[in-house]
Amino acid sequence: MTFEFTHEMAMVSNRLWAVPSAVGAGLCFLVLLVIAAVGIHPRSRSYLDRVSFRIVVYTLIANMIFGISSAVGGSETGPGFICGFSVFILQLTLHFSSCLLFAIALNLQLVIVHRLNGQKLEKYYLIVSAVIAIVLAVPPYATGQYGWDPLERVCWYTSDNRHERVLWQATTQMGWTAITVIGEVTCSIVVLVFMMRHNARTRKIFVPVRTFTETTTASGVVIANRHRNIIFRIGLYPIASCCVNLLSVATALHSTLSNGIHDRTDYNILLLSDTLYGGRAIVYALLAASDPALIRGVRALVSHVTGDTQGTTSSGMKGGSTTYTEPDLRPNEVFVELSTITATDKLPNEEADTSRAMGDHKDEDHRDRQPHHEKYLSDADPDATSNNNNYDVEVARVRSGGLRNRMREARKKDKEELEAFTRQI
Repeated sequence: MTFEFTHEMAMVSNRLWAVPSAVGAGLCFLVLLVIAAVGIHPRSRSYLDRVSFRIVVYTLIANMIFGISSAVGGSETGPGFICGFSVFILQLTLHFSSCLLFAIALNLQLVIVHRLNGQKLEKYYLIVSAVIAIVLAVPPYATGQYGWDPLERVCWYTSDNRHERVLWQATTQMGWTAITVIGEVTCSIVVLVFMMRHNARTRKIFVPVRTFTETTTASGVVIANRHRNIIFRIGLYPIASCCVNLLSVATALHSTLSNGIHDRTDYNILLLSDTLYGGRAIVYALLAASDPALIRGVRALVSHVTGDTQGTTSSGMKGGSTTYTEPDLRPNEVFVELSTITATDKLPNEEADTSRAMGDHKDEDHRDRQPHHEKYLSDADPDATSNNNNYDVEVARVRSGGLRNRMREARKKDKEELEAFTRQI
């Protein structure tokens, strides 16, 4: 039986692209509203103060516009200005969001492995991504490559020449999308291998010891280990890029190389391509909505509105950094051993014998006289012993206070380093 790509099949394909795109755009908009509410409130704003999360916000905006343009392009039924312009906006936001997702993984590597400041590099991520998106999207649109696709009967590339079509798609879309995905995966693997090697080397060389008098400054990778949940969570973006972007590139390339829809297999691959492009905005909206920073920010905002103070203190994290609790340090205990004199009643003859014994052992009595004198003073003047005890206790209290201050300063410095690192990743 001969296969024929009918108008009804084309409409099903276009709706499969347009409807999920509209849903994804709506989800991105809702997540952006939640982020705006959390970011406006001063109580929860600090939870979102992270370079990677701000890049995620820009990516959400791009994906929302991508979803809108995809829904418009999938709803068109013929050539026209809206058809070509919707594809131009689609390609522009597609490249911009792909470059930003690569920037998230690259920023992790630069901060953790190479010890660079992510906050200083943030503006370059945005500028370079915007420039790349413009350079890749403007030339095809200026030369009329975006518009009605006669092969797939949808708004896409207009050329029906396979060689020309493959050349434009490979150089302005597919090749760069694949490069960004490979870059994301590579940077994520470099960071994970670096952290695993450091942890293995640390377990072999060092023994974890906590002292009360000295705290060393943690290196970047040690601090990164404390944020490994956030880092592993960021690593989900390369996985999503592999599942969505690489598969979409492969399916779109198949439709181009086959030079149209000629059998059922070509049509099924076309439907898969429409599903991937339509579901792109949904996937990244869900990833952003499940970000730990946003979840903690929402909890802090809700707990503040409802008056529940346990919501922020029980989480143990604020702005991505660890919240410390000052331990209960007791002053050093001083034990003072007091001498005791035992008095006994003696008979007169016993006193005479004692006198002769004392005459015979005059030297020994002379040596014993000073200790007995001190014992006598201890019993005779209890205030002196009390003053000495108070002095020892006061010395112990002063030393304990100094120790407490040093520990407080060390924890404050450690907390500042954690917060600074969190803002950079």
